Amino acid sequence: MDARDLIEKYMTTRDRLGDAVAVSDIFDRGTGTEFTHWERLLLNQFEEHVRGPYYRYRGFVRHTRNKSIILLTPSPWLLEGIFVYMPDETMFPEEGDMIEVYGRNIAAPQQLERTQKVTRTILAEKIESQKLEFLSEMKPPLNLRELSSMLFEHVGMAESSKRVFARLYISSPPYLESVGGLTAGIQALASKPQVKRLLRFMREILPPSLRSTRWKTRAVRGMRVNIPKIWRLDVGQISKKKMDMLCVQRRDPSGFREVSLSSLTDTDTAALPDIPLALTTEDFWIERTDVRELRLPILKSAITFQMLSPTVSQKSVDNGTAHVIERLEHLRDSFDLRADVLTRGNLLDADVFGRPLSTLRLARSTARAGWRASVTAKDIKKEWDSILEPALREYIEITSLRAETAKDWGEEHPTYKYNTKILRSIKRLDSGKSGSLGPTIKEIAEEAGVATHIAARELGKMKDDGVVFEPRPGHFRMV
Repeated sequence: MDARDLIEKYMTTRDRLGDAVAVSDIFDRGTGTEFTHWERLLLNQFEEHVRGPYYRYRGFVRHTRNKSIILLTPSPWLLEGIFVYMPDETMFPEEGDMIEVYGRNIAAPQQLERTQKVTRTILAEKIESQKLEFLSEMKPPLNLRELSSMLFEHVGMAESSKRVFARLYISSPPYLESVGGLTAGIQALASKPQVKRLLRFMREILPPSLRSTRWKTRAVRGMRVNIPKIWRLDVGQISKKKMDMLCVQRRDPSGFREVSLSSLTDTDTAALPDIPLALTTEDFWIERTDVRELRLPILKSAITFQMLSPTVSQKSVDNGTAHVIERLEHLRDSFDLRADVLTRGNLLDADVFGRPLSTLRLARSTARAGWRASVTAKDIKKEWDSILEPALREYIEITSLRAETAKDWGEEHPTYKYNTKILRSIKRLDSGKSGSLGPTIKEIAEEAGVATHIAARELGKMKDDGVVFEPRPGHFRMV
């Protein structure tokens, strides 16, 4: 290993243990490999012995059920640290604040009276607010490409869909007092059991504390401490009421700062999430993999991304919104949709909390993935052009196809058996005129963008199922 490799290995701000394996929950982490690179730095700076009985601590505030005592932790994602007794005249810090405390050891008074047990506590004689100045030196263990590759190595679907799902773990900070996060709905022509398997896989990667609202407090050395409500991932079969609260009203009743959501949607819920994704049978599969090998690397990246809140100016938001509104109106007209699709909670929601905010959330998530501290109007427009508009177009086409097949073949027909690209292509190419021979296999393959032998195989399946007929060898029409 030459000098340049050594410098990169030992001087990098990336976490060299970013791919270490562990299965502990986020608040149970207790060894060096389980911490992120930046958490280990904060741990080293957490305690300073000043002189005699006096110490100085720098950490994050966690409120307890005891109104006079807080827990100070070296990381926002830990529930171990030092208890601090706050005298009556001391200004009480907010949950999650980073502060510096100067004081001496005492026994927690109320704890001693109630249980006769001595709990080491620092009597706060001086408190100062701290800034997160180390952010400029931080880097996430994985970037978007690495995160996506690690997550979906055993999942077959379009790369653009993989990147969207990976962004759910990166999330997006709050804006205009609305809950942060990112939401994706899945409209599937793929087999529903397969999609549900993907959702289970995505959910089980994270420890229980990051995918549940059940736990509100935790016992730490005899005291009940509030569990941090920074971010969680909500995945699975999610009710319309719950989705409406997060995707339309943009608030979380559980009080989390950021909530990412992914759900298999139906006709009532498909228009609600930030990004509607279409999973089709020809490019979707999932193999079994041991999620325990992914939990810690993904966890380290996810909690690191939450530390950065990329800023955006009002001028950039206004310019980006104008672009999105123009494209939304173009989409409505190009697909000949009703005017009310632009209203709140509908497919092309043009409200300030609708698709424009969805695009901004995407842009800020992408900025986090690149560890960039700000977002420009150009960034917002790029997210619309490259991610959200293509996803909406795909969704509209898939929805139309499902509606047409349900009308032609019935609601229960297993459309997921067929290659969606080929099914859509033959529908577009078949004129429906009496006496027409229909498009050739080659024409269908070119329209679908697949090899001729794949088109021939799929058309053979459809012919056997009575979906298409072959009026002349090599020519096909819809039944």
